[in-house]
Amino acid sequence: MIKNILLIFVFFFALQCNSYAQDGKLNKAKESVKSSNSSSTTTRSSNTNNSRRSSRARKTRNTDFIFTEFFFRLFAYTTYGVLVETPMEYDGRMHIADISEYPYQDLAHGNFIYADSLARNYKRVRLDVYNHFLVESKNLYGNDFGFELRFLKRFSLEGNYLQFIEKVNRRTDYFTLYTVMAKYHRIRTERFEAWYGLGATHIANDVGETGVTLGLGAELYVKKPISVAVSYKAAFINNNRVNNTKLLLKYHIKNYRFLTGYQHFKIGDARIKTVSVGFEASF
Repeated sequence: MIKNILLIFVFFFALQCNSYAQDGKLNKAKESVKSSNSSSTTTRSSNTNNSRRSSRARKTRNTDFIFTEFFFRLFAYTTYGVLVETPMEYDGRMHIADISEYPYQDLAHGNFIYADSLARNYKRVRLDVYNHFLVESKNLYGNDFGFELRFLKRFSLEGNYLQFIEKVNRRTDYFTLYTVMAKYHRIRTERFEAWYGLGATHIANDVGETGVTLGLGAELYVKKPISVAVSYKAAFINNNRVNNTKLLLKYHIKNYRFLTGYQHFKIGDARIKTVSVGFEASF
């Protein structure tokens, strides 16, 4: 389990070396004397000075380029290490972690297993489906249905359909969200995983607007058959945010999971706090 998040501070220093000559009356007098005494000498001196200034400018540009390239590479390598993989992880067991057939299949592992120890129990592609029932009150409830397709060991694609129903003043209102998100599973150990994702959310009904969605989440496999999952998604639509926070407790039976927990929604100025119960399955 990774407990600390690496904080990166990249400092960029541009070095500029310039030489300025005083351009006063005395300097003009000196230059005029040199010119009246020997035009050829002045020409050679001018050429020499120009050559020196050109050489200093080239050295300055070379220095700037070296420092710029160095810090750019440092930033690129650091960003890659934080978001994708560090050199130490590349040589570690997490690099070769495969997708398990389902959590808690044989030993105390979750969605990932180390291929060198349990090569027979991994899958190249796995489909997970889930359905969560949401209840805030007898007049406000909803359903959260979705799927997640895992592939290439560390990637997944999630599709989600969420609908709320509210009965107020003898009228029934609906609120519907569609979300698609591509995920990268950054931490992939047998007992803990964490991911982040980027996607889009569309609000149907009378809104008809679409916005960018960011998400992150993690799941801890405490002890068979229990795991705890937490996630957060934020959709940015018309200068407003649609947030969904989940905290779920799961009970695993073979390739099925039964769950209960809490989900909080912030939709513009409205806040919805629900109890969540449901199930998941892996295929």
